[in-house]
Amino acid sequence: MIALLILFSAADLFLLFTGLAVGEGSILWFAPIHLALSCAALLIMMKGLDGLGVRQRFALPIGAAIGPAGMLACLILAPLVRPSRRKRQIAYRDVRTSKRRDVNDLSPVERLGRILDDRVRYPESDEIGSLATMLRYGNLQARYRALETAVISFEPRLSPLIVMALSDEDQTIRALAAAAAAQVSYNLAQQRSELQARIAPAQHLDDRYALAMLLADHGCFNQLLPQGQRLRLCQDANRKLDEIAGLLKSGDIRRRSLQAARARIRRALERHLAGKARPTRRGDVEPAS
Repeated sequence: MIALLILFSAADLFLLFTGLAVGEGSILWFAPIHLALSCAALLIMMKGLDGLGVRQRFALPIGAAIGPAGMLACLILAPLVRPSRRKRQIAYRDVRTSKRRDVNDLSPVERLGRILDDRVRYPESDEIGSLATMLRYGNLQARYRALETAVISFEPRLSPLIVMALSDEDQTIRALAAAAAAQVSYNLAQQRSELQARIAPAQHLDDRYALAMLLADHGCFNQLLPQGQRLRLCQDANRKLDEIAGLLKSGDIRRRSLQAARARIRRALERHLAGKARPTRRGDVEPAS
């Protein structure tokens, strides 16, 4: 195939130079012959596409616009063209426009993504003040920044702030707090499953301690969880901490934290039992109609 293309190219170039030497009248016979040679060369090469690469196949019709010599040149140069090695990210990208988007234009999911991706400005220590006070009495921007701080540095003890934001008068803050609450529950389930997977094969004491403390913190302090789930977490944590207590050495610095966690769990369980055993007052029951 390549030999035939070289032959067509040589014939076409010979006719071209002959026509240039003859003068203006040569265009009448050169144009149809050049077109016939180009079409014949393209048809012959199209029959042998199986032996060509992808870039060479695309080069054939491009070179055909010039003639057989153009096709030959494109076939030779096509393998030298390397594809870009840069990986294209086929995913959502926040398009930056010249006009800055207002805070209210962002959806709750985008806001939560910005917070969790750490693409927000952290408030300075003198700007934070009391987060609960900011959520209760601050303006819209102050309440949003207080919720940002609670989500970025979340721990179960900060869950009352998100609970407070769930009843905020601003719909956007309520939606963001709801998304954060769902994310917190998801993170707890994921962390628990990961620790359990690490514990299963070797029963490492460090992983068992981390799992027990995780359950204890969320069971005692995470107000985003239902009361029944918090009770089950406390019961699981209490059982695991009892098992770990006998395995820690006397000089282990974790013993103090473990004892404090066990005391918190006991108080939480006692409050739950006291709430169940409390008798119902007559004034609390509506009379039957």
